[in-house]
Amino acid sequence: MLNCIIQYKFLPDHPIRDEEDDEEAESIENETALLLPKWKQNVTYAAFVFAVVGMLFQGRIGDAGYAMAGLSVAVILVIGVLDFKEIRDAISAPIILMSAGVIGVADALGSTGLTNLVGETVAGVLGTNVNPFVMIFGFCILTSLLATLTGSTIGTVYVFTPLAIAVCSNLGLDPTAAACAIVISGWCGHFLPIDGMPAMILGYGKYSAKEFWVFTIPQYFIRLFALTVGSLIMFPM
Repeated sequence: MLNCIIQYKFLPDHPIRDEEDDEEAESIENETALLLPKWKQNVTYAAFVFAVVGMLFQGRIGDAGYAMAGLSVAVILVIGVLDFKEIRDAISAPIILMSAGVIGVADALGSTGLTNLVGETVAGVLGTNVNPFVMIFGFCILTSLLATLTGSTIGTVYVFTPLAIAVCSNLGLDPTAAACAIVISGWCGHFLPIDGMPAMILGYGKYSAKEFWVFTIPQYFIRLFALTVGSLIMFPM
C-alpha cells in the first residue's frame, strides 16, 4: 500500500473525459432509470445481492452457488429487465471455453499420473537444497503470468497447484504454503493490460503502456514477494 501511494503521486494526470461526455452519460443513465418501474429496479438489486451471496458462500454450499447465480439471471429475464438476446450476448463464450478447456487438461494430468511424474522430475532437478522461497516465488510468477495471458485464472491454478504440491511432496516438504500462495497468485497478474480492470484503467485513464508498466510492474513483484513471505510465515515448510 505504501508503494502504491508513493507511485500514485508520480502518475501523470490525464483528463478522463469531457464535460459533454459526462452530461451525455448522465442523460442516458436517467433515461434508463425512468424506463424501469421502481419494483423492477428493487427486484434487480435483490437478485444481484442473492447472486453475490451465492458466490461468497460457494466454498460451503458447493454447486448450489452456481444455481443461485442462474436463478438470479432467470428472475431478471422473467420480469423483463433484460431479454434473452441481451443475456446471451453478455456471456463471454471464449472465457468459458478457455476455462473449461484448461480445467479438463488439469483433470487429465492428475488422473493419468502425469502431474506426479512432472513433480518427481522437477524435484529431482531442483535437488534437496532448493530454497523454498525461490521455488514458491517462481511458481507464483508462472501461475500469475499464464493466468493473465490465457484469460483462464481458475484453469491455470488447477494446473500449477497440483504440480507444486507434487514437487513439495517429492522433496519431503509441507506443500501447504506453496498451495496457498499459488492459488492466490492466480489473481495477482494485473501488470498486463489484457483484460478486466487493468485494460479499463489503461484505456479510460488514457495512459501509455510505459506509464502503466512503471506503476504495475513494481506493484506486481512486491505483491508476489509479500505473498510468498506471508505463506512461509503462516505455514513453515
